[in-house]
Formats: sequence, C-alpha cells, structure tokens
Amino acid sequence: MIKKIFLTFLLILLLLFHVSEAFPQEILVVQNHNIKPYSDAYSGFKSQVNNRFRGVDYTFRNSTGAVEYLSGSKPDLVLAIGMDALEKVKIFSGVPIVYLMVLNPSAMVHEERNVTGVSMAISPEKQLAAIHRVLPLARRVGLLYDPKKSASFVKRALNVSKEFKIDLLAKDVNNPRFVPAALTSMKGAIDVFWMIPDTTVVTPDTIELLMLFSLENKIPICTFSTKYLEVGALMSLDINAFEMGRQAGELAVKILSGKKVSEISPVEADTANLIINESVASKLKVPINEDLRGKARFLR
Repeated sequence: MIKKIFLTFLLILLLLFHVSEAFPQEILVVQNHNIKPYSDAYSGFKSQVNNRFRGVDYTFRNSTGAVEYLSGSKPDLVLAIGMDALEKVKIFSGVPIVYLMVLNPSAMVHEERNVTGVSMAISPEKQLAAIHRVLPLARRVGLLYDPKKSASFVKRALNVSKEFKIDLLAKDVNNPRFVPAALTSMKGAIDVFWMIPDTTVVTPDTIELLMLFSLENKIPICTFSTKYLEVGALMSLDINAFEMGRQAGELAVKILSGKKVSEISPVEADTANLIINESVASKLKVPINEDLRGKARFLR
C-alpha cells in the first residue's frame, strides 16, 4: 500500500515536470536603452533564472511596446530594467513585476502589491562604512535630501551614523533651486559631503555647484556613481550591475516557483565597488591609506 502511494506521488511529480517543460514560463523583458550596465544586469538575472528553470521564453519590448503587449498578453513575469520601463508597466496589476536599475523606486512604487525588485541604492550602512574607511578622521558629514524621496534612507543613515561616531548634518530641500543656499549653510560645519541618489538634489545644474563647493572649501565629496569622480568627487560606491541582476533573478525564481509577490520585499543592492579618484585626493590633500590599495579601484 505504501509502495503504491509512493509510486502515485512520483508519477504526479513527473507529470508536473513534463507539463512545465511543455509550457515554458514567459518573462517579458522591458528595456529602453541598450547600455552595458543594463546588459550586465540582465545577464546576472538570467544566471539565476536559467539555472533554476529550463526552457524559459524571453520576450523583449521597449516600454511603449510593452504596454501594447501587456494589453493583450499575460506573461508569467515582467522584468523592468530602468526607471522609464517601470513607470510604464507598473499600471498592469495582473502580472508580477520585478524591477532593476531604478534609482529611487520608493518614489514610484507605493501600494502596488504585484511589484518588487532591487534598488540601485547601496544601504546607508555600507556607504557610511566606506566613508569611514577612506576618511577615518572625518567626523562631520553633510548631506542634502528631499523628504518626499529620501526620508526613510536619511532616517536610517542618522541611526547608523552613531555607530561610526559621525555627526550627520542632514538638510532637507524640496526643490533644486534651494540647493545653493543649503550648501552654503554647511560651509565650515562639515568635513565631508555625502551625495546620495536624490533626484531633487542631484541635477545637471547642481553638480557643477557641488564640485565647486568641494574644491573651494577642500571638502571631499562621496558619491554613488563613478561618473561624478570624473568631474571632481573623491570616492564613489558603485553598484555591481551583474550582482544586482543576480539578486533580481533570485526574486524572480521565488515568484515563478509560486510565491506571492506581496510576500517578497524589495531589496537594496548588496554588492558595491569602491572607487577613489587619486588626483582629487591629491588636490584636497586627503591621505590614502595603503590598506585600500587591494580593496578599491583607483582613478588617476
């Protein structure tokens, strides 16, 4: 009797396996820009999904094409790579959505229970640890932020800063035009400026101002992207796009295996690359600890 039950159970498993092979799951990949970080993120995503599921069908659309596609089709999962892709597809509540390479997803995703993903933001814990590692004598760190976009991040940062014995001076601005005055008020009050990925504070018009402030006051800037090192920031903690894609792939595997999206919380990027601009360090007279040579990448 027990043997018969076991064989019946085994037969059901085999039938389910063959059904899943006969009807491969479809993932709609929505991506507007063909750039290397997006490609790397997608490769990381596939490394997890393809390792777990055989015969996955990938359908590719830009955000406009995705809206048309989703109006008549229902894939098993949507992978939205980039902010514009997420903005377009998040209106479709009947399909699971995983996002990638989105700078500030909390500003875009609110009550949607079918959306999860990986934020480009590196945790404040990791960022402050990196600042402390590169600038161990810095005790006064300043940052600007828009409460509508970065309040929860700054709240965490304020708590974490105590662990590093850092006095975090966080000033809120709700419009880019208020950045100059807020920055000027920090003169003489901070040792380091921490540029977080807040789209109210960081704009093409404010970047030049921030870099000029750094140079004139000998205040190093710690940022979130290598591109700002090229215009005067001291250090950045960049996301690793492939690893971020791998994280998103892990979320997708859970969804495709039957778990509800509402039970899968969004996560932050867990792997970051520390990069230091040695020329800027020299200009600002910032000593570089030799222990960092094997742990960071240097630009000259």
